[in-house]
Amino acid sequence: MARLGAGALGLLGAFVLLALPLTVDVDPPALRAWDVALTEAVSGERSPSETGAAVLLHRLGAWPWGALPVAGLLLPLALLRRWASVLLVASAWAATSLVAVPLAKGVLDRPRPLDRLVVEDTAAYPSGHTAFAAVLVVCAAAVCPERIRVPVLLVGAAFTAVMAWSRMYLGVHWFSDTVGGALLGGGIGLAAWWLRRLASRRSPRDGGVGPGRGGETPPEPDGAAD
Repeated sequence: MARLGAGALGLLGAFVLLALPLTVDVDPPALRAWDVALTEAVSGERSPSETGAAVLLHRLGAWPWGALPVAGLLLPLALLRRWASVLLVASAWAATSLVAVPLAKGVLDRPRPLDRLVVEDTAAYPSGHTAFAAVLVVCAAAVCPERIRVPVLLVGAAFTAVMAWSRMYLGVHWFSDTVGGALLGGGIGLAAWWLRRLASRRSPRDGGVGPGRGGETPPEPDGAAD
């Protein structure tokens, strides 16, 4: 359990460190060279098929289409009566997409790249789409059986990377925006996972998968290796 807390602290600390230069300069020279080079490398060559895929990811990471992956995680957990896992997913998603990302954007107010293929009217840092992908990946790993956790993390990491690619490809984010989004979403997801493990140790009957003997709810399987 300690590793979950340390991991959350590390990711969120890295997010803050990356954001610090933006508090004094919306386009720090230390980041600009990397951002321009990497972002232009992704968005410099565009094709109809890649644009279509990027636009699909753009829609999937925002309301109302973004409700589909969230519901895809929540619905099976609710049907299994895994209420602690439902709370983990819902709270981590809300803390990321409804609180942390808008707050950071409002405070830092970083401008987006100019060559945009889709309309975005909020600030650039951090990438909300990448944060959304990262927090869902960590939540999926937290609530899935331990035997499939590694494949879930690998597929999820690939999904997060592709989401980050799509944001740069569409010209709506700099490279560092997507890194910040991944750090923020992953850090909040790990923090929610750690809090859930902490709560389950204090209340072992919480969050079961179904009624047990005497109508009680047995503990929800977690299997986190820490």
